[in-house]
Amino acid sequence: MDVESSKATAMIPESPKKHKRRNLCLGVTAAVILVISLVLLILGLTVFKPKKPTTTVDSTSISDLKVSLDIARLSVHVNVSLDIDLSIKNPNKVSAKYKDSSAFLNYRGQVVGEVPIPAGKISADSTQPMNVTLTLLADRLLSDSQLFSDAMAGAIPFNTLTKISGKVSIFNLFKIQFTSTTSCDLVVFVSNSTIEDQKCKYKTKL
Repeated sequence: MDVESSKATAMIPESPKKHKRRNLCLGVTAAVILVISLVLLILGLTVFKPKKPTTTVDSTSISDLKVSLDIARLSVHVNVSLDIDLSIKNPNKVSAKYKDSSAFLNYRGQVVGEVPIPAGKISADSTQPMNVTLTLLADRLLSDSQLFSDAMAGAIPFNTLTKISGKVSIFNLFKIQFTSTTSCDLVVFVSNSTIEDQKCKYKTKL
């Protein structure tokens, strides 16, 4: 077969039957893709609609407390460790992942302790318990004159702050970033090593 014959064969128009069949296949494929997309969209906006994971402080206790007063020098040395039991609730129908986060111990607006929270995963529609221990770094308070007054009064105010950031991914189509923050104001009573007046605020930002 010469070149001209090959060109003539290639230019033979597609039969109406084959053309109709090809268009039908393309139409069916497009319809299936559209239906699947609509189903995923409806599920993503209803059953699998992304919801906010939340963090809650279940309890706070003192694992170590030592207060040493130097009346002559008007100074004080404080060692305190707080055990905080947290729970992270994931209300989504898929798992949520959170990255390396942190918990902080504050004294009158100053960060005096910090502990890392390793990255992890929370199963779908479940609550995951977590425990962190915050220890006061005494060297950060050496120049704080208010600490002596608080220790003399027998009541030292602290704030614990926990920030956990992560994301929820649904069908790899819907992704939300979240930061769940828990802030608790509390008072440590020196005389009996107890915690009183704890008030917590919870917030999750998307």
